Amino acid sequence: MTLTLDTNMFISSFFWGGNPRKIIERIIEGEDELYVADGILDEVASVMARPKFSVDKESIERFIASIREVAYSVVLEGKVTNVCRDSDDDKILECALLANADYIITGDDDLLSLKEFEGIRIVTASEYLNLINLFIN
Repeated sequence: MTLTLDTNMFISSFFWGGNPRKIIERIIEGEDELYVADGILDEVASVMARPKFSVDKESIERFIASIREVAYSVVLEGKVTNVCRDSDDDKILECALLANADYIITGDDDLLSLKEFEGIRIVTASEYLNLINLFIN
């Protein structure tokens, strides 16, 4: 499957593991394709740099580099605007659209409330893993 992940999926996979990390592992193993844009990775780095997380700059840079190694890059054009109630999330929608993604995976209620965008389903990590299990079995 072709995926776009929201910032919170990267953050959750790094700090807490769980289903977001399972999805990252699927991407690393080549079972899914990940598409990202610089704006998404910039936001991931910015969130990780917050004092409450106490992550050093080198660890953040390594994490971002590791994402770049397994992901395909999309260049945002600013064509998706004012779709999501949180306009900062429009970059996620545009990345998925440009990537022709099958799914956007997120824990963000602003995105989840859309349910789908231009034929791209918007689901949580657990919903995605349940859907994949249905396809595998």
